[in-house]
Amino acid sequence: MRLLAALLDWLGTGRRGVGRVLAVALALTLSCLLAPLISDDWLAARKLAPEVHGPPLPFGDPGLHDVFVFGTGDPAVTLQAQEQGYLAWWAAPDIQLAFFRPLSALTHALDHTLWPHSSALMHAQGLAWFAVLVLALGALYRRLLGPRAAVLALALYAWDDARGMVLSFVANRNALLAGLCGVGVLWLHDRWRRDGWRPGAVLGPLLLGVGLLTAELALATTAFLFAYSLFLDAGSLRARLARLLPYAGVVLAWQLVYKALGYGVVGSGVYTHPLQSPALFASRFLERAPVLLLGQLGPVPADLAIALPRGAVLGLGVVGLLLTTLVGGLALPVLRQRAEARFFVLGGLLSVVPVSAVFASDRNLTFVGVGGAGLLALVLLHYLEQPPEARWRRWTLGGLLAVHLVLSPLTLPLRSVTTAGLDLALDRLFAPVLALPDVEERTLVVVWTGSDGTLGFGRVHQVARGDRTPRNMIQLCASEGPATVTRLDDRTLRIEAEGFLAHEGQQMVRGPVVRPFQVGDEVVLSEVTVTVREVTEEGLPRVVEARFVVPLEDPRWIWTVDDIGVLAPVAVPGVGEAAVVVGGMPWTR
Repeated sequence: MRLLAALLDWLGTGRRGVGRVLAVALALTLSCLLAPLISDDWLAARKLAPEVHGPPLPFGDPGLHDVFVFGTGDPAVTLQAQEQGYLAWWAAPDIQLAFFRPLSALTHALDHTLWPHSSALMHAQGLAWFAVLVLALGALYRRLLGPRAAVLALALYAWDDARGMVLSFVANRNALLAGLCGVGVLWLHDRWRRDGWRPGAVLGPLLLGVGLLTAELALATTAFLFAYSLFLDAGSLRARLARLLPYAGVVLAWQLVYKALGYGVVGSGVYTHPLQSPALFASRFLERAPVLLLGQLGPVPADLAIALPRGAVLGLGVVGLLLTTLVGGLALPVLRQRAEARFFVLGGLLSVVPVSAVFASDRNLTFVGVGGAGLLALVLLHYLEQPPEARWRRWTLGGLLAVHLVLSPLTLPLRSVTTAGLDLALDRLFAPVLALPDVEERTLVVVWTGSDGTLGFGRVHQVARGDRTPRNMIQLCASEGPATVTRLDDRTLRIEAEGFLAHEGQQMVRGPVVRPFQVGDEVVLSEVTVTVREVTEEGLPRVVEARFVVPLEDPRWIWTVDDIGVLAPVAVPGVGEAAVVVGGMPWTR
C-alpha cells in the first residue's frame, strides 16, 4: 500500500490533483495520434467525403445519416456486398446494422471537412473529447466522494488501458461523447437533488437526449440514475422513482424516433435486442457479462473473448465471476458504510446490461468504468487507513493495485495504437495473395477460415483505402471445428464442417437463432452458387455445396486457406478426392 500512499501524496487534491491526473492520462494516450485509420473509419470517409476518398461501398449512402450504417436491411444491397466480396454467402439477406448517431456523425463530418487527409488530427479531436470527459468526471467524483477519493477514482478511470481501445479507433469516438453526456446528466441530477438547483431537473433529461443522439451507449446513464434513486436520493421510494419519469420519457421518445427512421439491427447473432430476441439476449448476457467484469477488474482484455473458442470464453467468464466475488468480499465493509459505494457498484453492474447487447469489448466499458473506478477508490482508501489482517484480502488488494496502477497505465500507450496492430495483422493476412502479379484480375477463394469477420473487415479496409486487392473474394466456410472438402466434379466442392458458424464471432451478419438455415437454401452469385445440403438442430449449416461458373483449375481462382492469420495458397483436390482443414492448418490429405 506504500505505492498508493506515495501516489496520493503526489497527486494531491482539488484542481491540482485533477490536473495531474489529466496530464498523465494525455501523456499515456498521446500515442493514439500515430494510429492509422481502420475499416469503419474508411467507410465513414467515403460516405462523408466521396470526392476525396472515393465512392461509398455498399454499406449505406453518402451523408451524415448513414455514417454508422453497416448493413441496410435491403436484400439488393446485401447481394451487391456479397457479389463484391465484402459479405460471405451466408449473410442474412435482410441483414441490418444501422445505428442512429447523428451528433457523433457531425464530429466526423468536421474531420472530413477540415483535415480529410490527416488521421492524426482526427485522433486529436478524439483526444480533446477524452480530456473534457476526464474533467467532467472529476467534477462528478468531487461531488460524490471525498477529495482524496475523487482524485484516486479519476486516476483509476483515466489511466485504465480500456480507454486506449476507444481512442485508437476514430469511429469509436461516440463512446467518449456518450460518456461525457452521461457524466453530465449525473452531475446535473445530483446538483438538483442535493443543492436544490431546479434547472437540473430539466437539463438532466435534455442532456440524456443529446447523449442518446451520440450513441446507444448513453442508455447506460439510466443504470446510474436508478442507483442514485435507491441509495443517494431523499424521500419515499415512490417519490424517488417518480423523479426518473422524465428520463424514461426521453428514452421512450428516442426509441420511437429511432425505429420510425428505420434504424436498428436485424438478422445478426452478435448484436442482440432484449425485446426482439429475449432468449438470445439472455444467453449472450450470461456469457458476456462475466467477461466484461473481468475486463474491468482484471488484467485480461474483454476483447479476447471474440477470438477464443466458446469453451475458453466460458472459462474466462468463470474467472470473471470469481474475481468479481473476491472484489465484492473485499468491498463489503465499504458497501455497508458508504451509500456512494452502493451507488457505484449497482450503477456499474447495471450498465453491463445494455453493453451486453454486443460482443464483449473494453471499448464498451465507458460507463462500467465510472462505477468500477469509484468503488475501487473507496475500497483502496478504506484499507489504506485500516490495513487488512486476512491474507486473501492483502493478496487481492495487491493484485488490484498492480493491475490498475501499474499494468494498466503501462499498457495504455500500446492499446492507444490498437489500429496499428490491426493494420499490420490485415496486411499479414493478405500478403501472400497480394504478392501475386495479376491479383487485381483474379478472384480470391477462401475455402476455410476461423474468422469470416476478419476477412470481410480486411477486404473493406483494403478497398476503402484504395489498395491493390483481388477483383473479388469468396468465402466458403467458417467454423470452429475441422472441415472436410470433397471435389464432386470439375466445378463443385462439397464442404462438411463441425461447428459451421457456431462461434459468436462468426455470426455478425447472420444469427442462426433469428435467421436459421434450411435444407435447400441457395445463394446464387455471379461466380458461385452455394446450396445448403444439411443443417444442425440449431439451424446451422453442416454440409454445403459450392458450384463455380468455371472449372476449379481455371486461372481466375486464387485458392487459399486461412492458416492462423495468413491466407496460405493451396491446390484444390482432384475429382473424387477430399482434403481436411484442422485448426487453421492447410490441407491434410
